[in-house]
Amino acid sequence: MKILVAGAKGDIGQILIKKLVARGCKVAGMVRKESQLEDLRRAGVRPILADLTNQASLNSAVKGQDVVIFVAGSKGKALESVDRDGAIHLCDATKAAGIQRFILLSSIFAGSPEKGPEKIQPYLKAKHAADVYVQKSGLDYTILRPGALTDSSGTGAIRIDDSFEDFDAQVSRTDVAEVIATSLEVPKTIGAVFEFIEGDTPIAEALSRLR
Repeated sequence: MKILVAGAKGDIGQILIKKLVARGCKVAGMVRKESQLEDLRRAGVRPILADLTNQASLNSAVKGQDVVIFVAGSKGKALESVDRDGAIHLCDATKAAGIQRFILLSSIFAGSPEKGPEKIQPYLKAKHAADVYVQKSGLDYTILRPGALTDSSGTGAIRIDDSFEDFDAQVSRTDVAEVIATSLEVPKTIGAVFEFIEGDTPIAEALSRLR
């Protein structure tokens, strides 16, 4: 399976590409800085230089892929151009290239931004707009909305729901990367939008229970 990971040098992206390579996937990592290319090569990943704000570069980046995964983020610096429009542009490039499978990393409360903490609502609104766009794209999408991210080693177990009440409910970045990678192996994730936090159900089992 040939997979493009947009945001391959981000905190989750770096974990994800290792998991995908370990599964035997042919992974391409998309980054926007030339200084990041060699690190990807050393990780066994084909580096691709592209910019989420440049549609032409995205159209070129997705060529030849079977799956496109968006795990990029601006850390609050470019909510509209990266977190919202970057995901939308990558979705457009995926569809234009005839690639059907698209996985989007979103956020807990992205389905109802007004319920989130006021200071984070602009971010949630950006994610919400991207989520809605992808849902209407006609692609075989999966939209994942993890809780508050931690750097713990992860447990390999999660809890899934349509929505949670506690914005601060946590899940490790390691487990988020595992959920993304496992989503490629579980057909029920196609067309699914779900929130998840750390829990007691093994990841593959939790995903297999999706409605």
